[in-house]
Amino acid sequence: MTFQIHKCENPFPEIIQEMFSTIYQYNGPLDKIHNLLDSNLLTQEQKEYHKHLHEWKQDRNSIFVKKFHEYVDTHTRFNEAYYKFVRENILPKFPEETHLVIQKTPNIRFSLPDNAAIGIDPKDPDHIIGLHCDRQFGHHPTEMNFVIPITHMQASNSIYYEPFPNSNIHPTHFDNLVLHTNQFLQAYFNQIRHCNRINRTNKTRISFDIRIIPFSKYREHLADFKDTKFELGKYYVVL
Repeated sequence: MTFQIHKCENPFPEIIQEMFSTIYQYNGPLDKIHNLLDSNLLTQEQKEYHKHLHEWKQDRNSIFVKKFHEYVDTHTRFNEAYYKFVRENILPKFPEETHLVIQKTPNIRFSLPDNAAIGIDPKDPDHIIGLHCDRQFGHHPTEMNFVIPITHMQASNSIYYEPFPNSNIHPTHFDNLVLHTNQFLQAYFNQIRHCNRINRTNKTRISFDIRIIPFSKYREHLADFKDTKFELGKYYVVL
């Protein structure tokens, strides 16, 4: 299985809305969160960051990403909902497993209008942002990706992907992911090339990207994870 969309009850839009309400007193639509760039709640430096593309190593410099991690570290509600979601929605996709090795904190993505959710790579083809598969960054081939939308994912605010590994399809012909907030994606992005484009919609996309390994596979390949950032307790936890 390389790509499948599942139905779910998604608690995260409400939690992220609460986060922005707590931090910025913002109660508008999440797909209009970019309106904060026109407010006096962000510094000029923070605003400028979100008006330009950056190389991929600078992704976490986003003030929205930083505020998310600060919120997770100080509010138990998020982790409670996160672990519950994985147990109820993702663990059943691995019927032979009693436990999963999951990313300790999911990556949060913000694709603002006229920007992209991930950084550029100097080798990217024209009009393509951050072309890669996760294996290029040292992720183990037993790892799967799960994408959970916080806002509707569509058109150029979403993810573009090849239909199967080593397809040789040019990135400009990749498929576009359409994902509603009552759905989540299971994909083998470890080997499937994927990328972003400049968001030409007028709506921000917010989503989670979670990496998960079946516990039996992690145990089988335990030596591969020693002395790396992907050890248990650092990048991963067992659920």
